[in-house]
Amino acid sequence: MIANTITLRPAAPEDAGAVADLLVQLYHTEAPGVLRGARSGQAQLLQHVLANELSAGGGRYVAANSGTIVGSASLRRASGPADAALPPGSLRVAIATIGLGDTLRLVLSALRASLTSDVSLRPGECYIYSVVVDEPARGRGVGAAMMTQIEGAARHLGARSALLRVVVGNEPARRLYLRLGYRVVSRTPPILDRVALPTELMRKEL
Repeated sequence: MIANTITLRPAAPEDAGAVADLLVQLYHTEAPGVLRGARSGQAQLLQHVLANELSAGGGRYVAANSGTIVGSASLRRASGPADAALPPGSLRVAIATIGLGDTLRLVLSALRASLTSDVSLRPGECYIYSVVVDEPARGRGVGAAMMTQIEGAARHLGARSALLRVVVGNEPARRLYLRLGYRVVSRTPPILDRVALPTELMRKEL
């Protein structure tokens, strides 16, 4: 159990490599087959995207255990942008790192994902997303500790309730969120299940 030693802090540009490795794990857990190509190439592509995001000071956080990054999550406020734009050259980097075919597959997946509406936030709400714990640290309380601390950060920023999405079938994550007090408020339309990743929207009063 390492939950008591977890410290959450805003992600810095120098964290891009570690966070990219975590996001590769997240892709393979929640959307297997979407991100393909050499594993090192996948990490390079995500690091390219993250470098731009982190230098702009986005809402991404990292959870560290004795200085080692073991998790990451992002927080968006009602007044924040819905999605960060991809940095220039992302398509070129994708083709160079994972190949043309796998880049086209990734783009197609992104287009399918756009069929499901983004989470619209009202004043006082926040959206927690891109939550991932390093595989060797799972089952040791890291996820709960990280969520508790990012909820605290949200409250500090004025949020009174938090929303998040969980992929249908990701039962470990769903059980964690239910245990932390989140409740399902909606689901993506089943008619889109064949073309987009089915998710449940969950909510918790902070």
